[in-house]
Amino acid sequence: MKKWMNHTNSGIISAAVIGIFILLTLFMSSLGGFQLDLSEGKQNTLSEQTKEAVKAITEDTRVLVFTVNSSSDELLNREVTDLVDEYSKLNSKLKVEKYNLESEPLLAQQYELNSSSIVILQGDKQQIVSMIDLFSSGENEGSYLFSGEEKLTQALLSLESDETHKVAFLTGHGELGLSAATTLQTSLNQSNMEVAEITLSEDTAVPEDTDVLAILGPQEDLSDAELKQVQKYMDNGGKLFLTLGFHEDMENEWKNIDALMKQYGVVDEHAIMVDQESSTTNGPLWSMPELESHTVTDKLIQNHLQPVFSLSLGLSAETQDKWMVTSILESSDTSYGETDITGLLENETNNDTEEDLQGPVKLGYAIETTDGNPKAVILGATTFMQDYEIGSGGNRDFVLNTINYLAEKENGLTIRPREQMGYELAYLTQAQGSAIFAIAVIGMPLIFVIIGALLWWRRRKK
Repeated sequence: MKKWMNHTNSGIISAAVIGIFILLTLFMSSLGGFQLDLSEGKQNTLSEQTKEAVKAITEDTRVLVFTVNSSSDELLNREVTDLVDEYSKLNSKLKVEKYNLESEPLLAQQYELNSSSIVILQGDKQQIVSMIDLFSSGENEGSYLFSGEEKLTQALLSLESDETHKVAFLTGHGELGLSAATTLQTSLNQSNMEVAEITLSEDTAVPEDTDVLAILGPQEDLSDAELKQVQKYMDNGGKLFLTLGFHEDMENEWKNIDALMKQYGVVDEHAIMVDQESSTTNGPLWSMPELESHTVTDKLIQNHLQPVFSLSLGLSAETQDKWMVTSILESSDTSYGETDITGLLENETNNDTEEDLQGPVKLGYAIETTDGNPKAVILGATTFMQDYEIGSGGNRDFVLNTINYLAEKENGLTIRPREQMGYELAYLTQAQGSAIFAIAVIGMPLIFVIIGALLWWRRRKK
């Protein structure tokens, strides 16, 4: 009788445990998207800015995630797919579709994709976010920064916004053209910027609806007639984005360009910056200049994103009554601006303390009116905007921040990138894999079975 009661009690307890487990499972399922973020600083929780932006979507929106299956991309793919899944939970209007880039070549070709990307479609509007732009090096060794939330939320906001701005790129002087800056053009289009190339003459003016005139790395000087047209545009409230490129005889060839800069308090020193301290592995003519606090740079400083420049020209500033001139970029203290261009072309450069500019060398200025409105940004570098360089460091973010600043386009986002620790793949031999399988799948369960059998046998004997 006693034994029968013990078995009955055990059965009741087991049934109760199973019942509680089933009820708990049903309860957790009823909570839907309930999640608990135990990470430091809640870094895996979407920001309130993102939640508001996603919940405000009223049109059906498709998010197409194109990934490439490889061991090196596995972690990055998971970061992105987990993120878009979190977005879709906030609004039923947001539908996520996942594709393999290599398995769906026709679909990828439809959106002109050649690398892992996120395509966001809303009606006849679309935004494309390249996955490579979502990741950068972290502060700690082995870590990386993931800015997917910021970029994805910005893309959604751009789809929802009807605000547009126009950027005109001057051509005809060997400038950096849109054909060599397709990534920049695409990024501007995704930010609701309309871009076009223009030429100027005595009878051709800058279009009146132009928000920003971009003159990127001219190799030839502006004519007197072209300079007058630029001045007329600027006098009527225009904004200028002027960047300089290397020319072996720039001191004599750029009279009108230098005159245009000088109107806004910036002087071209006609010196190539050489920086042994902060140069990249490509050599001393490449560098990672220091960012100085300004509306253009503050966000990059907060997120530890530095641009990477090559063949930069040293600049300086003059005191102005009409304009406020603020330095936004400079090289290291040990750098110098080489004024002997002939010697530099022959790979000969030494810091002549009497002739050369001494570091830190100023590489960029932002010009504002006395009441704080943006007027111009002048940089001593251009190549960082080319397709093969714009993806380095913070180049893309820097140029987009600059143009958005001049166009007075406020995105309002302050979402910090998530810093995550990377992981290394461990490649096992067949023998190692078999051993792990035998221990984890066969050995450990077998041990518990044996222990259970021994306990049962022992109780039975009692």
